Amino acid sequence: MEIMEEAPLAARGVEVVLPEDVLAEILRRLPPHSLAALRCVCMDWRSTIDSRRLLRADLLPLSLAGIFIDFWGLRFPDFFSRLPPTPISGVFDFFPLEEGPDIMDHCNGLFLLFSLLVVNPATQRWACLPPLPSHSTKLDFWFLYNQGLIVFDPIVSPHYEVFMIPFVNPGQYYIERTDLVLKESEWPPSPLILHVFSSAAERWEERSFVREGDSAGTVAYAQRQCHLDKRGNFYWHGALYVNSYFLMRISISNGSYQVIHLPIEVYKSRPYVYFGKSEKGVYLASPTIDGRLSIWVLDESCGQFKWVLEHQNNLKPLLLGLNRSKQVYGPWILRDINYHLYSQKFPGEWNLYNQNYDPSHFHSPNDEAPAENNFEWHSDDDDIVDNQCNSEERNSGDYLTFLGFHPN
Repeated sequence: MEIMEEAPLAARGVEVVLPEDVLAEILRRLPPHSLAALRCVCMDWRSTIDSRRLLRADLLPLSLAGIFIDFWGLRFPDFFSRLPPTPISGVFDFFPLEEGPDIMDHCNGLFLLFSLLVVNPATQRWACLPPLPSHSTKLDFWFLYNQGLIVFDPIVSPHYEVFMIPFVNPGQYYIERTDLVLKESEWPPSPLILHVFSSAAERWEERSFVREGDSAGTVAYAQRQCHLDKRGNFYWHGALYVNSYFLMRISISNGSYQVIHLPIEVYKSRPYVYFGKSEKGVYLASPTIDGRLSIWVLDESCGQFKWVLEHQNNLKPLLLGLNRSKQVYGPWILRDINYHLYSQKFPGEWNLYNQNYDPSHFHSPNDEAPAENNFEWHSDDDDIVDNQCNSEERNSGDYLTFLGFHPN
């Protein structure tokens, strides 16, 4: 008599549900990139991976596709990237725009526009936030203004949050009209009331953050700090870091914030100040107008904050050695969409802010660059300097602008 073997349960259409402990042990043996892909399969798998912390973000493959540069005076941001060219573009023609995308903030690939749109240029998806509640559109004090900062960590959650951060308006107009009692009040206040939008809840809400430690000073002192450039706001390890002539660290999970003062050397030299995150955590760059660059790293061990000088250099010889009359061909390519878009659509003289154009099917000539190996950024092979230039070509009035830190 012939004995027939039974087909597996799954082959007979019977659903097999593994105990969560067994599923977790199976998933634990997978490499990080496979685990990250499986996390997107279903809610149950995502819950198992997240609740047991199986996916370590520090073990995922790290790469930098490119850098978006938002030029002052130009309509579209441009994508500066390594070869081969990518389909990512700053034209933003996948949703209706009456004007160019005016970028307020960005975080891990998401852009927040001043029009309260959240945009992902890689996936070409976007969402429109509801307007701020009526009681929050006018701040309690007229000398303040709000700036939106977006928080997004795809490893932790597919949702994002937008924080409206109050800043003190600098300038003589506001200084002269501010009440004397108000000038002597502490800044930032405690508690600090922020309006926060959650994409999970799909609404704005008020959140209170209590200060731990001393304030940064008074309102009057904050008004005098307009010389410091407020760039480099970012999210890292559950905290929002805000550049406001001091560094404010907002702990999102426990409703607190701390004031972190800049190194005393930075205050004295009055440079541009740029904060960012990179390999060792929180960084500060302070390039001065005479070409000196200092890089600091924030030591947050033992519950204390201390700036440690990581690097210092004089970049003036680099500026003097650059040959601007010679085209440099390196591994990085700028799509230059503002120039090519308008020169194609409007030959001859054209206006960067002309509204009568159709950005669809636009291709930059830089997209046709020859395919190369998949480069990964490394500072050692990106120092492209041609020192063979005549003294007539040197311009001592040139200066450097800090674009940002490599995220990894």
